[in-house]
Amino acid sequence: MNHDNLIYKYLRKELSDSEKIQFNELLKNDIRFKEDVHFQTNLQKVTQHNDDAEFKNIIATAESKYQQKSNTNTVKFSFTKWMAAASVILILGLSYFLMQKNTIATDDLFAANFEPYRNVVAPLVRGENKQDEKSKAFLAYEKGEYEVSVLLFSKLYKITNESYYLFYQANALLKLERADEAIPLLQQHLKTKDSLTQKTNWYLALAYLKINDTKKAKEMLKKVTLEKLYKNKDAVKLLQELE
Repeated sequence: MNHDNLIYKYLRKELSDSEKIQFNELLKNDIRFKEDVHFQTNLQKVTQHNDDAEFKNIIATAESKYQQKSNTNTVKFSFTKWMAAASVILILGLSYFLMQKNTIATDDLFAANFEPYRNVVAPLVRGENKQDEKSKAFLAYEKGEYEVSVLLFSKLYKITNESYYLFYQANALLKLERADEAIPLLQQHLKTKDSLTQKTNWYLALAYLKINDTKKAKEMLKKVTLEKLYKNKDAVKLLQELE
């Protein structure tokens, strides 16, 4: 598939699994493609702002601060006050767009680096048809039925207290773009000592990136690189892109 079609389908969230792999590879290795993605994503955001209630509210609030009514309730502005109002609106609008742009950038970095961790706890064997809850949970996870797996992993953790369920539930939540829910699970998993614990640092860094908390994301990435944990080479590259 050509690059333009890939970007178009990405913006419409219509990429297939194979196209996502191609998209992420290009995003990592093709600077021109990455720039095109950022441009098209920003352009889409700007064209949507006409209907953006939050942006309209920012402008309306700024304008109201500079409206002065006479005794007849007629709005009157002096030239100086009008310029002041325009300046504030411009600054607020620019700040808003810069904030949106930064969010877009971290979203792109998250998409380029996140991949749900493979099932190493209960690998599925072709031909087997296990019906226990654990098998059902990991089958849903492997099939991409993340909503189902989240519920099953949560239930299983409450019953068994096996810490790896926290890890996989958090991965499923990240895939569903619910990073705010994944973060406390990853933090809780970091306190355990199972075979997956050291990998949690990487996923926690990505979760912070997803919610645009670059400060905490960098802290986790530095830990990954210094302690040479899972994905330490990718963490070095990601840190460079965040600087």
